[in-house]
Amino acid sequence: MKYFSDNKIWLSSIISIAFILPISEKKPFDLNVISPAYVKEWNFQESVFSKRVAHKKNEKLKYKNKVKRQIRKIAFQYKTGFNKNKLEMVSEHIFEYSQKYGYDPLFLTALIITESSFNNRAKSHQGAIGLMQILPRTGSALASETQMTWKGKKTLYDPEVNIALGAFYLNKLLKRFRDLSLALEAYNHGPTQLRQFLKLGIRPKKYSNKVYKNYNMIKARSI
Repeated sequence: MKYFSDNKIWLSSIISIAFILPISEKKPFDLNVISPAYVKEWNFQESVFSKRVAHKKNEKLKYKNKVKRQIRKIAFQYKTGFNKNKLEMVSEHIFEYSQKYGYDPLFLTALIITESSFNNRAKSHQGAIGLMQILPRTGSALASETQMTWKGKKTLYDPEVNIALGAFYLNKLLKRFRDLSLALEAYNHGPTQLRQFLKLGIRPKKYSNKVYKNYNMIKARSI
């Protein structure tokens, strides 16, 4: 932003600056990407995209191990189909891809709970597969975008691939719709269906509210 000279500051400029300054701090996620429709949602979204800054290597490792333990503890409550060692790797993947896209790992965990309750063999009536319930045609397209090897729908039963594609897909939808709630609804309904809802003046909230509820629940248990 260009600075105005001391003797040429217009009142409108002062008003604009007053609105800009409160959000001008560096945030863990680009504010141009996240544009909450409601002010009350900002605190939640900031929590979702918050990253703990640990400057020392041992602090980073301590934080990572703590979060992974939390994820495993949550997953153990469900019939996951994973043994202990496999669940260790799943928690690693959740942490890794959450960090890659700037999510709180517990938020991605909440999304997995909402989608599949951690059942790696889950398959919906529409044919969505795995932890993050990805349709094969969507998975194929996402795999091509991310240059991942695609060997048909069985690829989605690989936990790492499923989590990687699911996290990438949500991030892609977030950039498109510029709102976390809408991105979640697009993840559930599909972006084309969501746009049709929005053209009709309908803003779906049921699915995103369910993810938020699960997220808040596991956050509270992790304190």
